[in-house]
Amino acid sequence: MKRRFFCMLLVLTLLPTPALATGDAVTRGDFLLLLWVVHGGVPFDKTAHPFTDLEGREDLSQAVAWAYDLGLTKGVGRDLFAPDRPLTREECAHFLRRSDSLLGRDTFLPDGAAGCNENRDISPWSDDSLYWACVTGRMNWRDGRLAPLAPVAPPELEDYFSLELELYPNALTCLSSI
Repeated sequence: MKRRFFCMLLVLTLLPTPALATGDAVTRGDFLLLLWVVHGGVPFDKTAHPFTDLEGREDLSQAVAWAYDLGLTKGVGRDLFAPDRPLTREECAHFLRRSDSLLGRDTFLPDGAAGCNENRDISPWSDDSLYWACVTGRMNWRDGRLAPLAPVAPPELEDYFSLELELYPNALTCLSSI
């Protein structure tokens, strides 16, 4: 219970954006900023990314450069990251799966496992990541469906990051020093 409370406090403190205040969708920048902080918020060269839409965005540049360096994000094309675009469930799942893979967690899912489940709505670059996230419990189903293009809502962040805090108990120490 303390971890869930701390997680929501973290979300509300780090992301005082209008979207979170009104309950609208979480942005791509919001999510990577939180993921970076939960993983220790290691200082990183703010210019170590190719994205031209992060100029003047000191709040996100380190986090996105960190994620880019680790291969968690490749942007949306044309040297853009689109930090203010709402994060879709398939993007979120892809970020989580890449993160888990880099950390040595099992992310295996047989090729085509999601083929019977709304496959027409899933972007080719997302592969089976959303299906993997839902069947492994990293993300919740939406009314029994994958809903790949649905935006991630702020309450969902509580679930994603409370799990991260369970997986990384030392993150609480890192977060308290920020």
